[in-house]
Amino acid sequence: MARGQRTLPYSLRPMTWDDVDQVGDIEREAFPTLWPGTSYRREMRNRQAEYSVCVHQDERVFLPARPPKRNLLDWLRRRRQEPLPGKEEPLLLGYVGQWYMAGEAHIVSIAVREGFRRQGIGELLIIGAMEMAMRRDAQVVTLEVRVSNDPAVALYEKYGFKQVGLRRRYYADNGEDAFIMSTGSLPDPEIAAAFDGMRERYAERYGDAPRDYL
Repeated sequence: MARGQRTLPYSLRPMTWDDVDQVGDIEREAFPTLWPGTSYRREMRNRQAEYSVCVHQDERVFLPARPPKRNLLDWLRRRRQEPLPGKEEPLLLGYVGQWYMAGEAHIVSIAVREGFRRQGIGELLIIGAMEMAMRRDAQVVTLEVRVSNDPAVALYEKYGFKQVGLRRRYYADNGEDAFIMSTGSLPDPEIAAAFDGMRERYAERYGDAPRDYL
């Protein structure tokens, strides 16, 4: 971190089992027409998937406990189960997930909690996705984005993504097309240098965000 550069009150880290409920809430808020929603418990078991979450260091949220599953014997005996206490967890501001296949890191989902948008968190998640891809020796990062989502397209282009194709009627809710976007070759020295420059400019503008996967 450069001298005098502030540290942001949030950080990136790998998603844990305790994060699943909050990540699901953020997804439903960001993509209300998505059906069915993503099974993040299944994703946690997917060896080809990797998710990171943006955690607020100073904010916490109270999460009610999940009711325990009842088996047939419990129902037959009409056994009453005492409610479990909830717990406090750090507030998650956003998440990004990607799958790794044949040298490619494919961003499958990225979202920011509504009250924290336009604060550089989405940009930080893109940085995190690219860092994770480089750590896994992926050659490129790809994604799909709605053709009407100009702010997202501009952000991806800022980080070196280019339109390489089109998926017709990709989105089930309204039949909208999706741009397929991809970075160039991540090991390319020019692309790596450009990404380093973007990370430095991000830190200069917003501050340093710790990432414990590095």
